[in-house]
Amino acid sequence: MAVENRVRMKWTSLALLMAALVIGLSPMFAEKGSGAPVAPGSDTLRAYADKLGFHIGSIMQMKILDDPRYRDTLTREFNLFVSFVFMRFVEPAPGQFNFRGMDQDMQFAREHQMKLFGASLIYRAGAVAPAWLAPARTGNWGRSKDEYDSILREWIQTVVRHGGDSYYCWEVVNEPLSNPNQPWQAVFGRDEYIAKAFRYAREANPNVALELNETFGQAGVDRAKTDEFFDLVERLKSQGVPIDIVGTEMHLEAQQLRPTYLDELRYFLSRARAAHVQVYISEMDLYQGPPGAFPDPMEHQRKIYHDVLATCLADSNCKGFNTWGVSDARSWLTQKVMNPRPDAKPLLFDERYQKKPAYFGVLQALQERAKRGE
Repeated sequence: MAVENRVRMKWTSLALLMAALVIGLSPMFAEKGSGAPVAPGSDTLRAYADKLGFHIGSIMQMKILDDPRYRDTLTREFNLFVSFVFMRFVEPAPGQFNFRGMDQDMQFAREHQMKLFGASLIYRAGAVAPAWLAPARTGNWGRSKDEYDSILREWIQTVVRHGGDSYYCWEVVNEPLSNPNQPWQAVFGRDEYIAKAFRYAREANPNVALELNETFGQAGVDRAKTDEFFDLVERLKSQGVPIDIVGTEMHLEAQQLRPTYLDELRYFLSRARAAHVQVYISEMDLYQGPPGAFPDPMEHQRKIYHDVLATCLADSNCKGFNTWGVSDARSWLTQKVMNPRPDAKPLLFDERYQKKPAYFGVLQALQERAKRGE
């Protein structure tokens, strides 16, 4: 199978689960809404998001890109997509880079006037780091600290420079609190490897935004972990580390959701504002719950999607919302190795790419925000 296709198959194994994207814009990269009315017949998510200067995104799944339903839905409804750029596939041997996947994504983004977000430059060894870099199973890292520093710099700067300004944002480090992200954490320590990665990315291209992403659980946005995360962000920024954006994943499960989940999201947003970083809801999907959990699970799902996005849109510092997939036909929840959810219908479009109630919940939140801005 071609490398560029395999890069996008992370949902076939929990080991290849990304945690994205988050996605976001720093103040220097923020876009203004045009203020122009949405044209008749263009009541799509993308039309309203474009009007607001807001990013509504999903993920690129090259394996099914030839399916016209997928391609048409992605380009009609979303104004950005996540481009997976994993070291395991892009640098399969030391100093040997394969940019075919990136080049295809850049071309697709240009053809469809979509924003391109790169993820992830640094992520867990077992998922996306090549075997030549991280023999984690032996615990013997096999290189000096200086050698790893050189590898880290070359990897990040080669990729970021190749992406140029086609990639408006890079997820530099993914889930640093949830994964040790080896070998970098073992060699440098957590704060030092994150600082190095962000500085190398900024040196490579000062024009792109840089994002730090984390996951906070399936029941909401865990407050204790939020505090730990922003303690890390503020500590790094006090040292001049160029973090522009923070992403919060929201892989929610309706039957676990705490009644306080929206207050938890508001707290995350308030911590971000105090830390002078912008926010993306980086990876959103919602398992509707097991059979019988709710009288009308799709309506319940619609309300949660609406409320999450409306909470984001109520804070001008929240700049984007990214669903982790387009159609229920291709959800990672049904295909992951551990604790799969074969009955999961977590996205905005059903298996036939028809709009679900969740779609209209998201559309309603965008329309309400657009109306307030008139």
